[in-house]
Amino acid sequence: MNPITKGKITFKIWRARRATRSQIDIQQQRRLENILSFVRRQSRFYKQHYADIPDEVTNLEAFPPVTKSVLMENFDDVVTDTAVTKAEIDEFVADEATIGTRFLDRYPVWVTSGTTGEPGIFVQDETALTILNVVPDRWTLPVLLGVEQFSRIVKNGARGAEIAVTGGHFAGASGVALMRRESTFYRNRIEMFSPMQPMSDLIDKLNRYQPAFLVGYSTVLVELAQAQRDGRLDLDPVFIAPTAEPISGPEKQELVRAFDCVVREIYGATEFFPIAVECEHGNLHANTDWVVLEPVDEEYQPVEFGEPSDTVLITNLANRIQPLVRYDLGDSITMYEERCPCGSAFPIIEVEGRQGDVLRFETNDGEEIPIFPLALSSVVEEVSGVHRAQIVRTAPATLQVRVEGTSDTTERDVWAQVEQNLHSFLRNQGISGVAIKAASKAPQRDTRSGKFRHVWSELER
Repeated sequence: MNPITKGKITFKIWRARRATRSQIDIQQQRRLENILSFVRRQSRFYKQHYADIPDEVTNLEAFPPVTKSVLMENFDDVVTDTAVTKAEIDEFVADEATIGTRFLDRYPVWVTSGTTGEPGIFVQDETALTILNVVPDRWTLPVLLGVEQFSRIVKNGARGAEIAVTGGHFAGASGVALMRRESTFYRNRIEMFSPMQPMSDLIDKLNRYQPAFLVGYSTVLVELAQAQRDGRLDLDPVFIAPTAEPISGPEKQELVRAFDCVVREIYGATEFFPIAVECEHGNLHANTDWVVLEPVDEEYQPVEFGEPSDTVLITNLANRIQPLVRYDLGDSITMYEERCPCGSAFPIIEVEGRQGDVLRFETNDGEEIPIFPLALSSVVEEVSGVHRAQIVRTAPATLQVRVEGTSDTTERDVWAQVEQNLHSFLRNQGISGVAIKAASKAPQRDTRSGKFRHVWSELER
């Protein structure tokens, strides 16, 4: 993308910051009509999927939803560049040496398992990447322009730290690596910190690094706030962004008190990162100028304002290489009709989000430490041949693992690697004596919520 085009997109993003609801809706509808017209011309999958729908129809509810599994099964027909194939993408993401590079020198590629438990591969184009980088700034940058904030940024060298799982083509790890590779400014100013390392190691590394900006899994940030209050951690960040997991209002206030800085939640997904960003009044605002959100029930019928959905359908209005139209994201959200006191016309949403418990174990030294759900599930999901998995703590020293393998692997080989990886991970945390048991049942959704939970405990709290 040339600088002029990128500049125009950036200008439109910032101009919409003070747009009226009517202006936002008009812009959304215009982009929606463009993307619908585009996919019907350029995507073989959508052309066939919408074959019975007249060309002049632009009402989204007339178009059938799609799921991650359907899009992955039809990957080569979904994408709009015939040079992009699932076989070559699979080779690309299997090679850790390509993390932070572009497929065909054009497209960032990110992998995810997500709340549905189905693995996914998502290709980004330049417009999608620009939206990812610029949209959050229109919410967060204005609060960082004060003298005190600027001095803290300078004091910490404008360094950023992201806490997320590393070692794969995940959006966080690969996105940071790409930024370091392509940006002279960020090359030495942004670092990844894995939540899979022992908490004491993470604290030591952050104390040495001293970030001005801290982004990461909500559960990890809450634990770091406790370490800051205890005196084990000594950071002076200017901004913290909890993401990837649910975080409550009281937990965000804990972060504010512990670090004395601006805290803004970001709700996003690999499929579309900046779905919503928190304002100064503590409300999440959906960026509906670039994404359409449809809160729906289990039959994909719309739910009323103020009612929690069974899932949410998203339509990405930016990405044209791998279009997502009425895509079942799997999260439960509540959308509100009321305006926010901050004055923004972007709609307020609440998110139930991804499901996972922080598990606490005693180390060999007698110290109780947290094991974070996204870190633990990643240990299993990274095993070759694992399609999806769930980890259940059934006793103080027992983890039961439900594994669904791919068709090209044997159950015995997959389980041996899962068991080995989990024991190795726990040993690295200083934990021994935990039994890893194979469950007789396959991974499944929660019978009450319908959500796919990755990690949870059955012990009484």
